Amino acid sequence: MRKVETFDYENIQHVFSLLSKCTEDYLFIYDFPADEYAISASATETFMLEEPEFDHATEILMNVCHPEDRKLLRDNLQGIIDGTVREHNLEYRWLGRNGHSIWISCRGQVVYDQNDHAKYMVGRITELGRRNMIDNTTGLYREIRLKSDLTKRVLTGDKNGFLLRIGIDNFKTVNDKFGRNFGDSVLNSVAECIRECVDEHGRVYRMDGDEMMVVAEVADYDQKEDQARTLYHKIRQRVDESIAAMGYKHFHTISAGGTYFKPRMQDVNTLLEQAEFALHEAKQRGKNTYVRYQEDTYQAFVKRMDIQERLRRSVEENYKGFELYYQPIVNTRKKKILGAEALLRWQDDVVGRLSPAEFVPLLEESGLIIPVGRWIIRTALEQCLCWQKKDKNFRMNINLSSIQLKKSDVIMDIETIMQELGIGNHNVLFEVTESGELESDSITQKILFSFRKRNLNLGIDDFGTGYSNFRYVKEMMFDLVKIDQAFIRNITKSQYDYLVVKQMTELAHSLNLKVCYEGVETADDLECVLDLNPDYIQGYYFAKPTTASDFETRYLCMEQKF
Repeated sequence: MRKVETFDYENIQHVFSLLSKCTEDYLFIYDFPADEYAISASATETFMLEEPEFDHATEILMNVCHPEDRKLLRDNLQGIIDGTVREHNLEYRWLGRNGHSIWISCRGQVVYDQNDHAKYMVGRITELGRRNMIDNTTGLYREIRLKSDLTKRVLTGDKNGFLLRIGIDNFKTVNDKFGRNFGDSVLNSVAECIRECVDEHGRVYRMDGDEMMVVAEVADYDQKEDQARTLYHKIRQRVDESIAAMGYKHFHTISAGGTYFKPRMQDVNTLLEQAEFALHEAKQRGKNTYVRYQEDTYQAFVKRMDIQERLRRSVEENYKGFELYYQPIVNTRKKKILGAEALLRWQDDVVGRLSPAEFVPLLEESGLIIPVGRWIIRTALEQCLCWQKKDKNFRMNINLSSIQLKKSDVIMDIETIMQELGIGNHNVLFEVTESGELESDSITQKILFSFRKRNLNLGIDDFGTGYSNFRYVKEMMFDLVKIDQAFIRNITKSQYDYLVVKQMTELAHSLNLKVCYEGVETADDLECVLDLNPDYIQGYYFAKPTTASDFETRYLCMEQKF
């Protein structure tokens, strides 16, 4: 034990200045008998300290210390002075110059006099945030500490528990609209709400961005009650109360995903991935909600991602596995095939043949529908050009995705391909599926209007299943309305469906629109719908979608006898 009577205090800041070039830590000396304190001058730029050297040190240190941590610091210092504590090694909070709390690690070595009384303490102060241990905005431990703590609980602990990953919905919009300082205040507010709701059996951590994690112990892993869900609703209620107390100056919601663990049940990374996936699912389901991790849901997600990757590879390999099938469209007045609708099919060496209902949404989610859509247009028009040699009026119907309309120059793609092939406008009709976007999205509306300006034929597919607004049908000047098969399927049994189809047909004709019925499958269906005077009919009664070669052999220019 080192004992000294005196200490040269004159050149402290000079020494600190030299040493500060070797470390990011703040160095300090505390003179207990004189109650004097000296710290690296750079500390005054970060903490609520007016000068780097000051007397009445105990009082000033208590003022710079976070109110909740003052007793911890006071007890430790008093213990050193009394001789009951032999070390200073604490993690607590100091107040920053911006008013936010900053977590620090403070370690000091005590120098004793000849009577074994504490005379000086020499040490260093580290901002834990600089080591990525503590988030200075919320005062929460960061992910690196979470992994350390979770490893102890899962691998060496004997408790059951859960992870609850919480995210602030649309937080980027908050930052963009109100600024980062306001965003930080929202993070602080939500963090405080979470802390208030978590008892002594849980701990809260700051993750990346707007997300936080709760790790909590539970008494019974197998009980029916989802305790993570219960905690989420408690936190959400507290967040709502906090917003109300602030006079609704801003309203924000939270989503959360939960997963459970047993001792030595899983590795830490697996648990973190499960909580992250559950939060992702909560966001996908509309936000402001909670989702518990389910293995079957995750495996379905993995399968979808695998399929999406196979689709990407197919595109890269010159659209390997993609094929167009064609279904006849019958002209009821001429009693012959008007043309065909091109329908996408896909078969992969690994995942096999999938229905369009499975793979088309994945094409749209990934944006692959844009290059695939160009391939569909070119392939279908090349086939149409070939069949025009047998029937010069043959028409090809081609479906367009809303993603193509909004995220690609689909008009340019169409015009370029049609000009290269030399195909006429009257031989092609493009179909878009009815949705609210047709009416509410101004960009989509402009694109659809541009079809008319270029004399490109346009039709609405699946009409009657979405918003069914004839006003936008008229204003956008569509050429064709395709009544969805859901109405045709029961038309012989349902008077309601019959009257709905009848009225939609009459109204469309009054607007000079052509009408096509989808889903005509039986002779009774055909006899019933012919009384309603459609222009075109499509369905299994005439033919299922088939390959180009089979279509040409069996159906091209076929005369239908009704």
